[in-house]
Amino acid sequence: MGCCQSTARDQTSPYSVSDANGDSSSRAITRIPTQTIEGSSPRNSSHTPSISRQPHRRRHLAPSEHFNSPLRPHIWKSKRQWTRSELDTERQEFFDTRVTGRQEIWATLRLVVSLLAEGDAREAQGILDASAITLPTGDLINGAYDEAGNLYQLPEHIISDPENVVVGSQDNVKTGNMPMNMTDDEDAEAESRREEKGKGVLKSEDLVKVKARLSDRGGPDLVVAIGKEQNVRVLVRKIQEEANLPGKGKVKIAYLGKLLRDGETLPAQGWREGHVVNALVFQ
Repeated sequence: MGCCQSTARDQTSPYSVSDANGDSSSRAITRIPTQTIEGSSPRNSSHTPSISRQPHRRRHLAPSEHFNSPLRPHIWKSKRQWTRSELDTERQEFFDTRVTGRQEIWATLRLVVSLLAEGDAREAQGILDASAITLPTGDLINGAYDEAGNLYQLPEHIISDPENVVVGSQDNVKTGNMPMNMTDDEDAEAESRREEKGKGVLKSEDLVKVKARLSDRGGPDLVVAIGKEQNVRVLVRKIQEEANLPGKGKVKIAYLGKLLRDGETLPAQGWREGHVVNALVFQ
């Protein structure tokens, strides 16, 4: 009969009378056809909700979280044959061409490398502490951090000479980038007073203003006036007095990454008027 007889339907229709499992027509009608959305993945049988994965980001450690180990020399052997003069040239070019990070930190690391070459690890450690530079492993090869958490990395041949360095006829004994003929504090004080004795009051045209950046504070820079012919030892004493350093803290003057000699004037060691010197303060 026309209205009571079932007619064949398109097998692709969602309203098919039955399926392979013998579903009734009423259940088949309510079945929602499966559709695949372009770009989506099918849901698994356990219906586990998908978890959005964020890209992994490296967590920057706060300065207080950085480990700090005592400084120790870096000992290594090179596959390349280095001469001492080649290493000195490489170090000078390396430190002169740093464009990232803080220049005063690079200058301090340059001093530390030179002090290590002189075998004066204790003095180098004092300078690191005064500049708030930390070493996670104590070896500069693993990098150094400033107080803001910035990482400074140095290649092996910049940190130290390899054990198998080739000593040429012009190399002889290494003296480093700066002489370390330092006198005791008492002798320096007495000598500086002898130099000033009998000179009277210096005229304004004989004075030069020196801007010193102290390592134990964030600023401002300290400006002191000394005679053009007075040496670095006088500058150190005036910085100690005007900065009110507790216990007359020990001060070393550095300029362009080199530790200046106390017994010579600033201009004689390359300093130019208006340039800033670094005053490294430590006990």
